Amino acid sequence: MGLLAVVVLGGLAVLPARTWISQRQQTRDAQAEVERLDVEAAELGRQLELLETDAEMERRARRDFDLVYPGEESYRILPSEEP
Repeated sequence: MGLLAVVVLGGLAVLPARTWISQRQQTRDAQAEVERLDVEAAELGRQLELLETDAEMERRARRDFDLVYPGEESYRILPSEEP
């Protein structure tokens, strides 16, 4: 009877230990994800600061939308047709 009690109590101790170990791994994974997201947020913050400058807005407007100042002309050179 004593041996059965020891086995049952041992089994009951293993289940919480397994759960605890699993939760620790999940916590480590979540912390790694938070750190990765913090790095990404910092990079996006730097990009936002850059995008708020007049020089960057002008560069992107010229590049992406072919916008020019009054009096300027914009040209596109198309590739030649291959025979």
